[in-house]
Amino acid sequence: MADIEPVFEPFYHRLMMFDNVTFVNQWLPIWIWPTLPEYNCSRVMPVGHNWITTKGVSHPFFGIWSISWGVLCELLYMPCIYAMYKEIGLSCYRIMLWLAIVDVIALFCNSICFGIFLIEGTVFCSRPWSVWLVGCVGLGMWCGACIGCLLLVTYRLFELLNMSRRFETKTNLLIIIATLYAFYFAFLTPPILTNSELKAMFYDPFIGDIPTEVYVNWPHTANNLFIVLTSATLYILLIIVLRRKEKSKSAGASRTKLAVNGPIFIQATIICVFSMAASLEYIYMNFFTTPQILIEVGHFSWQISHGVPPFVYLTLNRTVKKHCRSVFFVQENI
Repeated sequence: MADIEPVFEPFYHRLMMFDNVTFVNQWLPIWIWPTLPEYNCSRVMPVGHNWITTKGVSHPFFGIWSISWGVLCELLYMPCIYAMYKEIGLSCYRIMLWLAIVDVIALFCNSICFGIFLIEGTVFCSRPWSVWLVGCVGLGMWCGACIGCLLLVTYRLFELLNMSRRFETKTNLLIIIATLYAFYFAFLTPPILTNSELKAMFYDPFIGDIPTEVYVNWPHTANNLFIVLTSATLYILLIIVLRRKEKSKSAGASRTKLAVNGPIFIQATIICVFSMAASLEYIYMNFFTTPQILIEVGHFSWQISHGVPPFVYLTLNRTVKKHCRSVFFVQENI
């Protein structure tokens, strides 16, 4: 066997390490984690403020940014949620409403609570239950949003193919499945835990005496890889369908439909691009040594992926804008 190229050596040895690692239980109900030795902080030092002093680092600037971003996005989401509720009879807006609720919960975890943790210099062992709950819910909402994004793109694809009725009959069932999927990740798998020193969330609680590889969450890793590959496939199909419709010789109604579908495609693209970026970056930084700037970009991408939709809806979605104007008693120009 030929020698491994030097550039691939760290990657190769990292993979080989997994052969001899006993991973933390991947079926990890939230009520049993305190009994697991892998998460027992007391074997190193009693739980409490001493962990902040020895392991934590306060980051006021990033913390204030995170809180401000989370609060701003949640405020902007409120009129959007009202607008989506007014259109709840349409499958598309039911999915968007469900996604909006997921995003609001996610922003509370990955921006507002995360920002408070950064300002304090929190690590897992300083506030185990708080950090665990925020990580559980944040992870679950992320995975739920991933599936919701795919549902939204799939619906748009069916709509462009004039097959939306087939999708609409199963919309409520699909939303229930997506909700169960989010709950599974939130409460039955290892979470991601805030580390103020590195300014992000990781599988590893960084207690200090157990290798990082032990704490891998394989279902979350599979979710992220699945989302990247599936999203790319769906977007290729969307582009093909849109291009064919543009080349269609039919006039009038077809051009009108394309004028409507153009902004819709832009909306879905902007939202899902950030999700794909966060997926890849969070996989990489939890498996490989990563420069601090890329770690921060990874968490920033996660925050943006949940926070950008209200900006998109309020600028590109005509229906949402119409209902938001009615909320603030703004007359729509004709």
